[in-house]
Amino acid sequence: MQYNYKEDYDKDYSDKELLSKFWSYLRKHKVKLVAIIILILVGAGLNILPPLMVQKAFDVLEAKQQWTVVFPYALTYVILSFILWLIQVFNGILLIQTTQKVIKDIQVDTFVSLQEHDLVFYDKQSTGKIMSRITNDAQELNQMIGLIGQFISNFVILFAVLAIMFTVNWRLTLVTLAMGPVVIATGVLFRKIIRKTSGSWRAAIGEVNAAFQESVAGIAIAKAFGREKKSKEEFNVINEKTFQYAKRRAFAITGIWPVMDGISILGVFGITLFGSWLIFEGLGTASTILLFILLLNRFLYPLMRVASQISIIQSGFAAMERIFSIIDHERKVVNKENPVQKEIIGKVTFEHVFHEYEPNSPVLEDINLEIEPGETIAIVGHTGAGKTTIASLLMRFYDISKGSIKIDDVDIRDYDIKHLRKNIGLVSQDVFLFSGTVLDNIRFGNPNATLEEVKQVIEIVAAQEFIDALPNGLSSEIGERGKGLSLGQRQMISFARTLITNPKIVILDEATAAVDAYTEWKIQEALDKLLQNRTSIVIAHRLTTIQNADRIIVLDHGKIIEEGTHKTLLSKGGFYAELYNTYFKHQSAEWIAEMSTFFEKT
Repeated sequence: MQYNYKEDYDKDYSDKELLSKFWSYLRKHKVKLVAIIILILVGAGLNILPPLMVQKAFDVLEAKQQWTVVFPYALTYVILSFILWLIQVFNGILLIQTTQKVIKDIQVDTFVSLQEHDLVFYDKQSTGKIMSRITNDAQELNQMIGLIGQFISNFVILFAVLAIMFTVNWRLTLVTLAMGPVVIATGVLFRKIIRKTSGSWRAAIGEVNAAFQESVAGIAIAKAFGREKKSKEEFNVINEKTFQYAKRRAFAITGIWPVMDGISILGVFGITLFGSWLIFEGLGTASTILLFILLLNRFLYPLMRVASQISIIQSGFAAMERIFSIIDHERKVVNKENPVQKEIIGKVTFEHVFHEYEPNSPVLEDINLEIEPGETIAIVGHTGAGKTTIASLLMRFYDISKGSIKIDDVDIRDYDIKHLRKNIGLVSQDVFLFSGTVLDNIRFGNPNATLEEVKQVIEIVAAQEFIDALPNGLSSEIGERGKGLSLGQRQMISFARTLITNPKIVILDEATAAVDAYTEWKIQEALDKLLQNRTSIVIAHRLTTIQNADRIIVLDHGKIIEEGTHKTLLSKGGFYAELYNTYFKHQSAEWIAEMSTFFEKT
């Protein structure tokens, strides 16, 4: 069964559309392209001269009966071959330079487009498959671009050789041309097979990359559950599928050459046999037959290469299609014309907000909420209630399905996206740190921050002690995703990274969930001081964070069902009181004291 290698964001481009897009990158190198074309034409012309030298040498040798007369022709043959070699080397260098620059430009555009894609794109795609397109497909495209020059050269040589053949002996030329349809039919057949198998092979490679990426990221979990053997079995299935597609593709690409060699052998046989008849009929000479045998390879092999290169170019077109599908993927979260960039104070208003990630699966329903500048609200509820979605919508990671979210009475869709997010600081439970130094990670959102400003935020989040304990302090290198640091240390760096941008609105999404009670106690007072003059939205499971909020918003199945202070909501004995008794009560000082007394008595 054929593997479906299309992703939901893949587009079907016509060859004309792909060539148009490809030309937009090539035209930046017009001077080199002109030089390459000139060298191709000159090389094609020189390519057919050496066989003519051989024919002339044999004609002169036959007429004068003296072997020394062939020396000038032999020397000319060597000189022409050397010049042709120089042209090919220089043209190859120009091709490589142009190819690498084009690939570089395409990869830059791909990287930029990935930076600009909506989060919904990444919600549905695996990292491994995306990486496969950037690496494997780019390599396939690189190969295709390198072949285009050879394709043009072979095409020119093909027609130049035919012109010479018709001039010398049209009868033998017709014999040679008789093999053309066979070569073309073979090329077309292999073209279809290669394009089909290449797409499946690259998609399968993406699955292998995804499996590797997931395996490395989750190695600790796999070991904890003893899943090594099962994971290996599952990977073997994926890898075997990739092997089968790779084998089919390899057979398709390499299989064309033995077929073409067979056609060439038949061509030599036909020219020799028919040419011998022409000699006896006085319609040809032995040197003419020799010339045609020498020219045969200059006809069949360019034709063969044109046929096979069409297949490889088609494979490159498939790769190009997959890469451009990423670059051209439609963004839904975009700036309007003349977006607002006014100073933000921090008033937040949700008006009849509805949202769903998938059709007919509402996550938020009719959310109405007003947060005053400088106010701190806590959002609580069961898992899946929609708490994190509120934070994501305010950051405009997604556009709401219905209603409006306003900051300072301006719809967030009217703000410039970068300006909006610059004024909102987000700290989440899943901390992602980048490879580099501690200082680089803290300055991530504000590269121009001074060392003094960095030290101030470090002091605020109580991170100075552990940073000083690192081998090189702020200059200490952090491994991938913050390896070498505890969850609490990563979280404190995340706090510092957010605070250095001086946001007007702060969102803490389970921000202290990974921090132990002692560390939380150390930074809580500092956070209270820091959030004092900022609008704050806190999604938390820690009682201390919730109790300090000005208001608590209770969510259930995407709806606000209760709102008020901690004491007020407890006194109502409603949903929040149930949450408190289930999740939060054991964190309170009263409960701890009560339990201590109980155990002392027992």
